[in-house]
Amino acid sequence: MARSRGTSDPLGRRRFLGGLTSAAALLTLSACGVSESGDDEKEASSEERSLKTDKGVVKVPQHPKRVAASWNYDALMLLELGLVPVAVPDGTASRQLMPRDIFDKLEGVKTTGAPGTPNAQAVAAAKPDLIIDQFSWDKTKALRKIAPVVYYDWAHSGALWHEQLAKVAKAVNREERLNAERKKYEARLKELKSTYRKQIAGTKWAILSGGQNSQFQLGGPLLTVMRDLGLKIGAGIKGGADFQPKSYEQMDVLDDCTALIYPTQFDGKPPPPTQDLLDSKLWKSVPAVKDDKAFPIKHYTMCTYRFALGALDEIEDMLKKA
Repeated sequence: MARSRGTSDPLGRRRFLGGLTSAAALLTLSACGVSESGDDEKEASSEERSLKTDKGVVKVPQHPKRVAASWNYDALMLLELGLVPVAVPDGTASRQLMPRDIFDKLEGVKTTGAPGTPNAQAVAAAKPDLIIDQFSWDKTKALRKIAPVVYYDWAHSGALWHEQLAKVAKAVNREERLNAERKKYEARLKELKSTYRKQIAGTKWAILSGGQNSQFQLGGPLLTVMRDLGLKIGAGIKGGADFQPKSYEQMDVLDDCTALIYPTQFDGKPPPPTQDLLDSKLWKSVPAVKDDKAFPIKHYTMCTYRFALGALDEIEDMLKKA
């Protein structure tokens, strides 16, 4: 897989979180094969193991059963690993930001306040045996009295989504489950590379989203999947998944691209800033847009292999038209 680094700006990742209806807040994954936490949570394992985290070695349950999530990404990664979290931040369940089956999984889960600022009493009421956090160690002091807090700093580490997911899988002792999902992704990549090798070789792509004050954002986490597939990236986009702000007047940076991708919510509507971009006269003058090669995508944000597989399915439809 591509090893390009992600953004080191904490806000760069947090803009995907909190149920935002912005260009970078499109979250989804599948509940295929995901079991409810209550199915096997009769008692949390009394056995412990030592786990290395970004804040030292922590004693955690050998097989955690009741895991709380401090951030939306934490919750979605747990679902990928077959665990429905027992507590999540406000706004985690959103019909606009995820498929209906995932919404149904999360709708009834206890909520604990805004992402990054969990209410300790609400967390304690969920009786977790483990708490996952990737962005706000300084806000978890009270939580550490409730259950072990496993912290992996995603905001500053530069880790890609699959690297961060692997850490969470190790924390909940579900690496075998993650390996199975990874193999599905790798098999799908191989299939698409073979079937669409001519289209992949003959096109140049960019991912972008709307911004504020007549700006748009080049780049985004979908770049990891695009590079894994072997798509050529244009518009001067460098390594990593960082956002590069551009003014509408700089729209000609897209002229070397034969295809463009922009985000939509799961209701099919672009987030308001992206809709503003699509409505602009300068956007409509871009060569790929005039050639009807600007494509919407629902699976825009990456944090699990289901996100990535969903993106590959959508990109396949684009390749058929590219």
